[in-house]
Amino acid sequence: MTAHTALLKTFVMSSGERYCLLVDSESGVPLFHPSLFVTTQVRNAGLSVSSMQTALTAINVLYTYCRAQQINLETRLVSGEYLAEFELDGLRDYCQRSFKQSSKPQETNVVSMRSGIRVGRVQAVSVVKPAVVYTRLSLIADYLAWLAKILLQGALNSDRSSKVERMCGGLRARRPLSRARSTVNAEKGLSKEQLADLLEIVRVDSPRNPFADQGVRVRNNLIIQLLLGLGVRGGELLNLRVSDIDWQLGHVIVARRPDEKKDPRVHQPLVKTLDRRVPINSALLAAVRDYVMSVRRKIPGAKRHEYLLVVHKPGPTLGAPLSKQGYFKVIEKIAAASEMNARLHGHLLRHTWNQNFSEYLDSLKNPPSEAEQEKIRSYLQGWKEGSGTAATYNSRFIRKKAAEASLSLQKDMMRLPKGINK
Repeated sequence: MTAHTALLKTFVMSSGERYCLLVDSESGVPLFHPSLFVTTQVRNAGLSVSSMQTALTAINVLYTYCRAQQINLETRLVSGEYLAEFELDGLRDYCQRSFKQSSKPQETNVVSMRSGIRVGRVQAVSVVKPAVVYTRLSLIADYLAWLAKILLQGALNSDRSSKVERMCGGLRARRPLSRARSTVNAEKGLSKEQLADLLEIVRVDSPRNPFADQGVRVRNNLIIQLLLGLGVRGGELLNLRVSDIDWQLGHVIVARRPDEKKDPRVHQPLVKTLDRRVPINSALLAAVRDYVMSVRRKIPGAKRHEYLLVVHKPGPTLGAPLSKQGYFKVIEKIAAASEMNARLHGHLLRHTWNQNFSEYLDSLKNPPSEAEQEKIRSYLQGWKEGSGTAATYNSRFIRKKAAEASLSLQKDMMRLPKGINK
């Protein structure tokens, strides 16, 4: 392994396939074993480029730790000297670090536990979520098991094999405990007050709108309207083309286009759900048409492709399809403009759509059965029928009936039996 740092490079091949590799930061040469692993074990298994990026990021953490500890990983494995317990502990702790660049170094006060007197300031190390640590350690364990097999080949006897398994098992045993996620509020979207506040902020002529350019205001207002109106994911929104809109019938086609050659974005937004045709009402359709005809057509470079949402900022990417990073920045700036919606994120609007869909069905005099509702929701959201995802939102039926039964039981319990006076 090179003594230089490694960088994750993502690129588009001539076939349109998105690919990524770990490369030496100085020479630009791909690192052999990480590249072989991600190609044979991740890419050839049919996993997405995001899975490749996650695997290589974990491997890069491993090698960065080894460099810091002056460990030549390949040499150690070939010689039969595997990572010791204290090194596994150190690697576990290292996997908790966040390696994102911060514009301002964070410092924290160090206080004496005995006297309570401030004794100095040190650089604070930001940490990642336990789920990220779990993924990193899992992938590193998989990589080490694979690497040992590749390096040792015929020399991997039963004794060495058991030691490798013990080392990898030690890493997996150091993963943070998996805590079951609470499903009580899993489908909760914006409250009525939050929704009203959000729509006021993104209104094109609102004095609270944080965007200065008029065209950007129109585009960003459309982004929020489409997320709320169609319930699509961010990747699905960024994949929408003008040609996906059926102006006559009032439909939007949400289509999967992995490794699309015509998409100039290296980090291509992906559609994770199934292809589907989603109805769009006249008001939302008019908003899309207004953006296309009055704003988008005037942006230089926008006519080179069919993607609906484009970059408005002057520069080399002017008119290009809006990137994932650009989309996240839009949502972050909207969130920063509202104390009520300070925790806003794009997927929360998908939850809001599901919440509104549930309330609509509950308002019907003769609503579809729970099974029918699950099928309808699954189609509109692009989930595979029977996957159980829609059931997360339909669970409100169980809660509602349970609440009704509980209240009725409490009422009966408070009623005195006949023949007994107060």
